[in-house]
Amino acid sequence: MIKPYYYSQVFASDNGRALLNCCRCRRLANQFSKLRRDYPEYWNRPVPGSGLIDINKAKILILGLAPGLHGANKTGKPFVGDASGDLLHSTLAELELEDKVFITNAVKCLPIKNLPNGREVKNCSVYLVQELEVYTKQEKPVVFVLGGVAHKAVIAALGLRQSDYPFGHGLVHKLPGLSLVNSYHCSRYNTQTGRLTPKMFKKALGKAKSLATT
Repeated sequence: MIKPYYYSQVFASDNGRALLNCCRCRRLANQFSKLRRDYPEYWNRPVPGSGLIDINKAKILILGLAPGLHGANKTGKPFVGDASGDLLHSTLAELELEDKVFITNAVKCLPIKNLPNGREVKNCSVYLVQELEVYTKQEKPVVFVLGGVAHKAVIAALGLRQSDYPFGHGLVHKLPGLSLVNSYHCSRYNTQTGRLTPKMFKKALGKAKSLATT
């Protein structure tokens, strides 16, 4: 059984309060009033990154898309509480990485219909830039991205050209200051349709582990 008790940590900056009260995306911020009525026991706020280790000590930074309604939006911790989190954490356990990763999302708020638009991804990039600045100060930083949107968010945050670094499951890109490992998102949809199998996911995450630990 995977331990779901990650401590919620806003990365080391003076913008933690700004993140939790962020209204950059009015469409997303406006939904929280209704969500608090419908699910008063849920977190229902922007979700900061978290881990069993500080971001500046993590071997791997894992970047997903956005919180799920009954996952991170409920628990306040990325990839805790839903099926995608179950696959991620079980694979981390198999690879003995549970206490060596910091997990965050490209978009910190629950998106409408599970898909943020381009402006929302761009608005939230200010937080990803700060996370990358903290994380990449260490030796051999490795970012493991879940899906094409997260991949593009990293490329944009680093000011690089998207066409130079295409997304593809299992691809590894050497970027200025870090290694980027691609994986399909471990969503229920991807696993149920066979687009992503546990074996495929473990192999991709294993690449990130090898880069970070050898």
